[in-house]
Amino acid sequence: MADTQGASVSFDLKEIDAVQKLLAKAALSSTDRARLLRGIGLEIEEQTKERFETQKSPDGDSWKALAQQTAAYYASKGLLGARSILVGEGALRDSIASEVQGGAWSVLVGATMEYAAVHQFGAEITPKNATALFVPGYGMLKKVTIPARPYLGVSPDDTKAIESAVAAFLAGNST
Repeated sequence: MADTQGASVSFDLKEIDAVQKLLAKAALSSTDRARLLRGIGLEIEEQTKERFETQKSPDGDSWKALAQQTAAYYASKGLLGARSILVGEGALRDSIASEVQGGAWSVLVGATMEYAAVHQFGAEITPKNATALFVPGYGMLKKVTIPARPYLGVSPDDTKAIESAVAAFLAGNST
């Protein structure tokens, strides 16, 4: 997760009121806290990967559809029905990873691909050393605008799953 060219979202478990109340009562060792946070990180990774199938942001908004010309290009190559938006070979989705932040109640979840931020936040791409970019299906363009299709973040449903995971972890640790 040290790759600064990716995209990440830092999430503090104490931002969830129910989790904060559970954790306030818990006396976890540093080992148990790390185990809990690793488990939460894995939960958020799975939730994030599901967004590549649902094609919705953590807020529940549908991702912007492919441009008609892009869809036509993919269809001409036999690729359109075989994958969802943002899933070419699956590298972006498969790069989703989590990392426990030392000394804090935080988990960093992100994607390590160099183009991860472009898809999370959107971007306008212009050539650096040429007058135009070659874009398959379009030809030579002076700029390309890629819409934001947020996949990182925590939805209200994700929060409920995290609360349940924390409660289950703490219940298992109290015995």
